Amino acid sequence: MKSNNIPAAVISSAVAALLIVGLANQAYAAQINASLIPEFDRAAGSFIGVKFVQMRYEPGSAVADLFNGRTERIEFSIPGTNSSGIDRLIAAANQALLRVQSPVQIVSANLTYSGAIRGEADRLMLTYSVEFIPTFSGFKLDRNATDNIPIDINWRGFVIDGPVLVDSPEHGTVNVNQPIGLLSLAFPEFAEGLAGSSEEARQIMEEPILDFSEVGAMSMERWHWLFDPTWSQASTGGILSGEGIGRAKVMSVYSLGECSIREGCPPPKESDTTVSIDGTPVQVHISTPQPNSQIEIAGFTSIEKAGGQEIIRVEMDNPSLSLPPFTMQVLMVLAGMMGAIAFFVLFKSRK
Repeated sequence: MKSNNIPAAVISSAVAALLIVGLANQAYAAQINASLIPEFDRAAGSFIGVKFVQMRYEPGSAVADLFNGRTERIEFSIPGTNSSGIDRLIAAANQALLRVQSPVQIVSANLTYSGAIRGEADRLMLTYSVEFIPTFSGFKLDRNATDNIPIDINWRGFVIDGPVLVDSPEHGTVNVNQPIGLLSLAFPEFAEGLAGSSEEARQIMEEPILDFSEVGAMSMERWHWLFDPTWSQASTGGILSGEGIGRAKVMSVYSLGECSIREGCPPPKESDTTVSIDGTPVQVHISTPQPNSQIEIAGFTSIEKAGGQEIIRVEMDNPSLSLPPFTMQVLMVLAGMMGAIAFFVLFKSRK
């Protein structure tokens, strides 16, 4: 007769995955969500660049007259490769990967862009969300390895510099990688005046949106690690042409962005400057949310150092893996959750 007892480690991993992923989805907008299949050297991911810009000005000023009550929203999606400027985006991303010393190369991608403008009597708010959805390969550092596979992890910190122009279906050519792109499309004269008002303003409005350097700067040893033996948290379904995850027994899940007692909460990135446009003082504030990501890897994983770089080594099966006792593991997860909830409540109360 088969036993119905489920190992405590399996239960704790499943509970932890459900709790952490659910909480992260409520409190943060994910920046990277990637799934890697080392056995096949194939991967897919969603890389989301998010920025917020707020400009404050005097009510009744020329700038207030321009924006008060104005709302604009630019949204579009571009599927496929070698069309509508996606080829230029892929080329720029591959160059960015080389700069972070990653052998990864992107072979195809989709793009979704969302930009919103909302003007009020004393402020203008700009919101950007750019989702770059590539399939990629080249992270498998030993092409002949079938087990105990070393993989590159530097790819997670790439930054696409400069403007990236794509041809949107309804809005023409759009610079999707810099905040100035949205203003240039909707209010070109104001955008030109803002960019030319000062070097600080130009730098703020030309910050790359597809910038994952904060994610890459965080050592993998500081990411939270879980494994999912039931694959219930895996998002690989359908992305690898039916190949699944191969011989791997579990999905290893690394997550970044949850608050913890040991590390606190990752801070957002912010910059400020004050400029004069048409004689009106304008305070410009730009912010990027705190880094938050999840990377799923098919197999049991361990972090290693190689020549000053971090790599991850992957085994298809690891029966000797030791895990914390069920009670301790769940308590650790719940402690992290409570820190995240406290931060989220404080954040909401101050808005």
